[in-house]
Amino acid sequence: MKSTLQRARSVAVVTPTAIGDSLLMMVLVNNLIRNGYRPVVVSWVVADLAAWFPGVVVHAGHECAAQFDLVIQLRATDAGRALSIDGTVCELVQLPSFNEPEHMIDKLVGVAQHAFGLSYLTRHNGIALPPHIRFRLFEHRVAIHPTGSHAEKIWPRKKFAGLAEKLLQQGLNASFLVAPAEKSEWLADDAVASSVQSFAKLGDVAQWIAESGWFIGNDSGLGHLASALDVPTVSLFMRRGLARTWRPAWGRGAVVLPRNVFVSAYLKERFWKLGLSVQRVVQSFERLKTDKAASKAS
Repeated sequence: MKSTLQRARSVAVVTPTAIGDSLLMMVLVNNLIRNGYRPVVVSWVVADLAAWFPGVVVHAGHECAAQFDLVIQLRATDAGRALSIDGTVCELVQLPSFNEPEHMIDKLVGVAQHAFGLSYLTRHNGIALPPHIRFRLFEHRVAIHPTGSHAEKIWPRKKFAGLAEKLLQQGLNASFLVAPAEKSEWLADDAVASSVQSFAKLGDVAQWIAESGWFIGNDSGLGHLASALDVPTVSLFMRRGLARTWRPAWGRGAVVLPRNVFVSAYLKERFWKLGLSVQRVVQSFERLKTDKAASKAS
């Protein structure tokens, strides 16, 4: 694979459609750039965040008409194959170095080192604050992402409302970030309606998070975005195994898990919402606020 990269006159990295997966894939892109390559990133996520990734050449999927000597994807798709001159894709999940039992960031760094032979390595994905962003300006604002693309990973709305009440008692303000398609449903709930925010562009979401003091959310892409932006992050996970591989792992953060009362992964995933109380999340958040040594990636 190293020789394939060295021979390639043009390289494209096609990210998945999911926000979190795209932000993770940018770790590989950042390492390619650090080692002198100029990959073209094909991604709606990175296109929406173009101002946050300086020096990255990016196209939203429908805008890219070129073909490339080497196309890299997490998992191969027909869209990725169509961008390849010879119709093949370097599929990361098939590489031995990707399948080490590590966090996703470390898997991608391992690919950069062992599969592509890169020397100057970093765990960071290259995101940077645009000049007009005022980092953590609203330090008492807690950006909360209460939804997600997978229903089974979403903590109940009633519990999020209870969490907002607890934060208010601490002198903090909860701000619920929801997608435009979700906005009307959340505005109809009097318990949270006054705290709902919604933005059409991911760049505007990123600004809201970057200017907030804290972030709390489900296992979803916005948690990775907050972590990459170095906003202290609390992430709600259904079980420890998932958190070990997929937790946000750039900035200072904490993972909160339900009480461990079930043996099998199936039962943990089915009933985790019952085992994760508002008080448990509040306690995790309070520890994050006071623990200056909480996990922070280099």
